[in-house]
Amino acid sequence: MKNMATVPRIFLENWDASRDDLVLFTSLYASPPGKNYEPLPHQLKFAREIRQGGYDEAWMSGGNSAGKTWTAKWIGVQWACHKIKPGKPAWTDYDSFMKAPYNILCTGPEQKQAVELWETIVATFKDSPILRYRVDEIRSSTRLKQHPFIRLKNGTYIEAVGLHDKGKHVEGEAYDLVLINEPADVRNIIHCVEKVLTQRTWRRGGIISGFGTPKGRGEYYLLFRKGLKPEEGKLENPYLEPRVFSMYADSRDNPFADQSKIQQFLQTRNQPLITERIEGKFIEESALAFPEGQIEEMFDDKLKLPIKSSSGHFYITGVDFGRKEDYTCAITLDITGGYPPFTVVNFYRKGGGVATWEEILGDLLTIYNDYYGEFIVDATASAGDMQMEWLRDLGISFIPYQFAGSPAKKSNLITNLQRLLGNKEIKSSYINQLREEMHLYPKNMDDKGMETDTVMSLALAGFGAKEYGPMGSIEHYVR
Repeated sequence: MKNMATVPRIFLENWDASRDDLVLFTSLYASPPGKNYEPLPHQLKFAREIRQGGYDEAWMSGGNSAGKTWTAKWIGVQWACHKIKPGKPAWTDYDSFMKAPYNILCTGPEQKQAVELWETIVATFKDSPILRYRVDEIRSSTRLKQHPFIRLKNGTYIEAVGLHDKGKHVEGEAYDLVLINEPADVRNIIHCVEKVLTQRTWRRGGIISGFGTPKGRGEYYLLFRKGLKPEEGKLENPYLEPRVFSMYADSRDNPFADQSKIQQFLQTRNQPLITERIEGKFIEESALAFPEGQIEEMFDDKLKLPIKSSSGHFYITGVDFGRKEDYTCAITLDITGGYPPFTVVNFYRKGGGVATWEEILGDLLTIYNDYYGEFIVDATASAGDMQMEWLRDLGISFIPYQFAGSPAKKSNLITNLQRLLGNKEIKSSYINQLREEMHLYPKNMDDKGMETDTVMSLALAGFGAKEYGPMGSIEHYVR
């Protein structure tokens, strides 16, 4: 600290004790002035469990706003300050403590998510009147370190590196603690954990910890279930591994969460949605329209959007118009030859109450001019007739598809998309929003209260590819 003589005694006298007491650490040291933060019971349970040692991996799967990021933040800050080694006693020699290398990695599916977690940790140091003086340097990058990092005066480094491109950007550094933000969104998460991160932690006896909302029973589920102890009265978990710890976190256990958002999910009465977004649990695939394996097979990491139009190619675009606070989505498929696989060449999504109809229609006209393909348009919105008239005014050729009030038409759309996926007849670059919506879409098609614009847009394009196929070049005109 800058001047030990000016620090109140309470901070000096309790520092050593705060190593083993997360409540004391967060309330006395990691809280900004005028605040008194303390971990919630489920956050404390997770932190205490991984402190015992004996774990190589630990996973917290929670609902929206269940306190996952704050759990990671407090663990990261406390461990960085005290150079905590799970299951090991406190340092007894000051020189050894200061000289011992200690590294923490904040990571996630892309650099963006890695930096988001890192920034919450940096903000904790900056906002604390005590911890800010333990920071030596904060840099976005240097010639030797290409990623953002914070260095403490005790020699601890905390850096942010994403796991994109199968984790190849995580260099040969050894880590005492790895914090993964939203592991369910990490492509090839098993490869990243087993082939990249494990090799970076074993030399230090470190631990890999992940915090996020589940996204179907994909690769993250396979990692998570290895540490899930069976509930009382339930069958034993045959996948249980003693060196992995997993636990759920329910959004309703966080009194600081936005309760109105939680009520919105509960009011949908959509059990799969509640199970995942509130309870933080993995949904049974039997309740879902699209199997996780088929969704993953649709995405091809070699494809990059947008793919420019080419002469001699034919395109079709599915457009799902949003309402006042919803998103308008347009997905364009290359359907040249009329035979699958059809390739997504353009993805567009805008709205959410922050875009005008003038902007959206201008963007749709640009897409039309770029690809000159027929639009298959959702005409079910309350302003559907008006939107159709606007498209006509712009000279956009389209085929309306109205499925409101007709379960058969909606079923036809979704069933066709299921067939396309099952037969591997659609290929796309990875689109996170599309993946999230597809893996959550219910088999009974009761999607009230859910975001479905990307699913319906792809379904409309897929329906157009099947029913109409290449229709020849459209003569472009503007009235």
